[in-house]
Amino acid sequence: MQAPGKKIENCPSKYYLRVEITRLKKLLFILLAALPALFSSCRKGSPSWETGLLFPIAYGSISIDNLITDSLITEGADGSVRLVYSTKIAGLTDSLFEIPDTSIINSYNIPFGSVIFNPGDWITPTNNPTQTTYALGNVELVMGILSEGIITLQLKNDIRRRVILNYEIPCASINGDPFDTSFVVNAAPDSLNASYLTAVIDLSGYTFSFTGTNNNMVNTITTIFSARIDPTETLPVTVYNTDSVAAINTFGGIKPYYIRGYFGSETTMAGPEETGMSFFNRVQSGAIGLDSLTMNLRLTNYIGMDARITVNSLWSRNTRTGQSVYMNNSMIGAPINVDRATYATGTPPSNPSVYNFSFNNANSNAKALVENMPDKLGYAISILTNPLGNVSGNNDFFFANYGIDAQLDVELPLNFYADQLVFEDTMEMSFASVENKEKILRGHLTLLASNSFPFTAGLQVFLMDANNQVLDSIIPLPGIINSGATMSVNNYIVSAGFSNTQIHIPLNESQTQALLNSTRLIFRATFDTNSAPGYVKIYSTNRLDLQLTADFDYFIGD
Repeated sequence: MQAPGKKIENCPSKYYLRVEITRLKKLLFILLAALPALFSSCRKGSPSWETGLLFPIAYGSISIDNLITDSLITEGADGSVRLVYSTKIAGLTDSLFEIPDTSIINSYNIPFGSVIFNPGDWITPTNNPTQTTYALGNVELVMGILSEGIITLQLKNDIRRRVILNYEIPCASINGDPFDTSFVVNAAPDSLNASYLTAVIDLSGYTFSFTGTNNNMVNTITTIFSARIDPTETLPVTVYNTDSVAAINTFGGIKPYYIRGYFGSETTMAGPEETGMSFFNRVQSGAIGLDSLTMNLRLTNYIGMDARITVNSLWSRNTRTGQSVYMNNSMIGAPINVDRATYATGTPPSNPSVYNFSFNNANSNAKALVENMPDKLGYAISILTNPLGNVSGNNDFFFANYGIDAQLDVELPLNFYADQLVFEDTMEMSFASVENKEKILRGHLTLLASNSFPFTAGLQVFLMDANNQVLDSIIPLPGIINSGATMSVNNYIVSAGFSNTQIHIPLNESQTQALLNSTRLIFRATFDTNSAPGYVKIYSTNRLDLQLTADFDYFIGD
């Protein structure tokens, strides 16, 4: 063990100091615990004392990173903070390229009477294709490559011999090989019952032609079903016209990686719908006023298809207050013609057409949408596909995950005023290492705050247990933390340094026990710039440092 007072080699001084303090605490507890035993031999009865223990229990630093969530924070040339928040508007093309499940039934009975078949004989005609056309409205598909999809084959045999059923999809191939599969179905057990077999086949990676056997159709699947008596059978069998062999083929979960054709001329809707906006998630109440902002709506079309897009409405909603603010701008409700994309090599697989629309203080009420401090962003958008008809000659194209994207970017300099703006955050703490907590009578907390934000902060502290239940409040009314030193620069109030504040918090016995049984502290800060007229400007260096120390009265003795 290192001798007291001797510096540990290659060890930082802070660590060395912490080790010595820990030893000192242990010695103090041993000494205090031993005192009653030492005096018990000299006195009748057991004496008791109260002594004080002082140590930090929580600390933290609040910067703009802690206050505003899910945003990109950038710095201007002068170090001032700009926030950029982006959110995607989903669902614009989700329903455009859904291929519904469909079933194809292939069944065969001999035309009349009965026929005797020998082992190996064909029951059905061979190379007799069946063409089935999807009902896709005015969409005309000519080819596609599947990323997902299955065939579920349900095979039936009424004949009292084993039968080989062969199923082909000549319009589907993978690596140049057409889809062709065969199954042996057991003999029917008797004249009243059939034998069945079910098979599931993965279609991922298959290329489909939807143009039929003569390449003059659309939305069409071609299949060939054939059956023969298993050649390994040893006896002939009589088949009646009431007997049948059949295959029910169900295509399911079809998702294309790539499709080509004419995608029709029809209107689809995205919304009315709302997406979450987490920018102000830690704000509990209050109001802000922004100096300025820029909001940009970007439409990106990766589809080889012309479109006409109309943003019917765009709004922000604050569910805490129930307040909604709708965008006012000439673009709202006005159709926008969007050109088709072209093929590209690489990623993305197409060269998109991009349209940008900027909203600012001069042309809209975009500032009011953000000052609403929303947690929801709402939109209602309509899309008319191919407004000029089939001008591509069935050469529209679509790649999975590359549809029509809409993204809203909000960029604002942090020049604002705050009116009773309440933020909330938590800090972890633990008293698990404190022994004999029941002997702690009462306590006194000291909150040390160092603030460089150019506004005052009112602070409340609440105790929480492991079940996230609030146990008690130790600063029920806001304790005021002084504003950092300020000065005026170009009509903005800015930070000129830190100011320090101490808040003393006496605890009664029940509050002390509640503190010892808690696992987290909730810090609720109320920011107010009203004392500083005009807008404040926030810098990346601004922060509020907090340290909470406890001074406990500890009872020693019986």
